Amino acid sequence: MSDELTTRRSDLLDELKRLSARLDELESLKAIEDLHRSFTRAVADREFDELAGYFSDDGVIDMRRHGPISGRDAIGAHFAGMAAVPLSGAGYVLSSPVIEVDGDTAAGTWTWHRFNAEATIGTKRVRVWGVWEEGRYRCRYRRVGGAWRFTHMHFRVVLPDSDDTPSTSEEFR
Repeated sequence: MSDELTTRRSDLLDELKRLSARLDELESLKAIEDLHRSFTRAVADREFDELAGYFSDDGVIDMRRHGPISGRDAIGAHFAGMAAVPLSGAGYVLSSPVIEVDGDTAAGTWTWHRFNAEATIGTKRVRVWGVWEEGRYRCRYRRVGGAWRFTHMHFRVVLPDSDDTPSTSEEFR
């Protein structure tokens, strides 16, 4: 084989490797976005028994004032406890993902909005319009058995009243 053909073949193989890596990154971004949207939909639909399945076995959550909770079983128990919370008639919007993929791991920050349709005033539930909250998810992800899972999920409400308890999770300081 001539030197020119050898060089061309090597260049094509290098380009194929770059394209394959780029395709994997794009597919990973899409899969992570789908993971987080599906998780948020399951929360909104009160499918609490499914939520632990979105996490790796060694997953950690640090949500609002509950403190860090480690392991899929403990995460499942935490979310199962949410079933006792009365339905609030809230709707959720998840937006503005900023995700960085590095092979089989990734990190992402998301903006979350909850729009409430009911509130408790005194002892009475009333319909309200325009009550909202904004929060931030800061997450880490890992590809496990070909599927993306949360490994760390940090969540705080930031507006209109901030969850002022700082995270005790070192990854998010």
